[in-house]
Amino acid sequence: MLKKLLVSLLVVVSLVIPNVKAADDLPTITDHEKVTIYLFRGNGCHYCQGFLTEMSEIYDDYTDYFEVVAFESWSNQENMELLYDAKEYFGEEVDSSVPFLVIGDDYHSIGYNTDVIIEEALKAYQDESYTDLIAQIIETEDYDVDTETFAEACSSEGIRYTEGGEVASAGLSDGAIVAIIFSVIIVGFGSLVLFSRQQRKN
Repeated sequence: MLKKLLVSLLVVVSLVIPNVKAADDLPTITDHEKVTIYLFRGNGCHYCQGFLTEMSEIYDDYTDYFEVVAFESWSNQENMELLYDAKEYFGEEVDSSVPFLVIGDDYHSIGYNTDVIIEEALKAYQDESYTDLIAQIIETEDYDVDTETFAEACSSEGIRYTEGGEVASAGLSDGAIVAIIFSVIIVGFGSLVLFSRQQRKN
C-alpha cells in the first residue's frame, strides 16, 4: 500500500509541475517597442488553427513583449499579395501556403513551433536593431490590407479566447497549480506518517 501511495504521489506531482511557467526567464520590460508577430493564415487551415490554439493558452503572459497581427490570405486578395511579396523577399516559393509567420526581418513557414516563435519574438524584443519588415512593405507598396487582432483571428476559427487575459478554457493559474502541488505533497507525507505509525502498532 505504501508503494501505491508513493507512486500515485509522484505521478500527480510529475503531471502538474511541468505546467508551472518560469516567469524568471522573461526579459526585463523596457521602453523598446512591442514586437509584432505577423501571421498569414487561411480560414480552415489546420496548422493555423493549431498555432492559434496553442498561443491562446499563453498569449497573455507575453503581451508586454509582442502582439500577434493576422492576415487572412485565402479569401482576401490584398492580403494574399502581401503574403506573396513577403515570400519573395525571403526567397521562398511564392504560393498561398500558410501559416507563414514573420517576426521583424525573419520568418517561419509551415512546421511552426510555438516555443520557437515565442523565443524568436523575445529575442527581437531585446534587439535594438529590430526592423518591422511587413510594416515597411505595407507602407512602401501602399497596401490596403485587412488585419485581425489575435482575438479576432481566434474568433474566426472558433477558438475560445477573450482579449485581456480571460481565456475561456478553464485553465489554472500558476498560484493555484503551486498550491495544489504543496497540498498533494503535504497530504502524501501526512498519509505516510499515519501509515508508518499504524505499522509500528501492528
